[in-house]
Amino acid sequence: MTEDFPTLIGKFIHHCGSLEFFINNSIRSYATDLLLSNDAIKSSLYKRIVLLRQLLHERSKIKKEDIDSLCDELHKIREQRNMIAHNPIVSTKPNGSGTERILANRNKTAGVTSSVEITMADVAEFVVQTGQLITRFSKLIPAATGTY
Repeated sequence: MTEDFPTLIGKFIHHCGSLEFFINNSIRSYATDLLLSNDAIKSSLYKRIVLLRQLLHERSKIKKEDIDSLCDELHKIREQRNMIAHNPIVSTKPNGSGTERILANRNKTAGVTSSVEITMADVAEFVVQTGQLITRFSKLIPAATGTY
């Protein structure tokens, strides 16, 4: 079944929200101070992933390679999410579908900007990757799926 561009973007953003939920729950689960962990989950996603890595290395029995792989993948997804969430969707046929893409601008030094186009196929792949990461995360850290 082929899905339209808005549906794929919605699924990807929803998956990202699930991953953030897992990150926050994992921080709460491994942190020793509830007050500090509640404050930490209000920080940027980048900082939460860094904190998660530290907590898992210091307080879990999860293999170092598994922790690093998970957190590296979370950082990659964070970057993809930001490119999708903070850049315009463009189309060669504004009233039609099938030509949409996200035009992600990246600012570089001296005011030079480069653009990256994210296609429907790219977003479909992001949906698959985030779905797999949700499964992996929940198996590696079952407490991540709980509610607090």
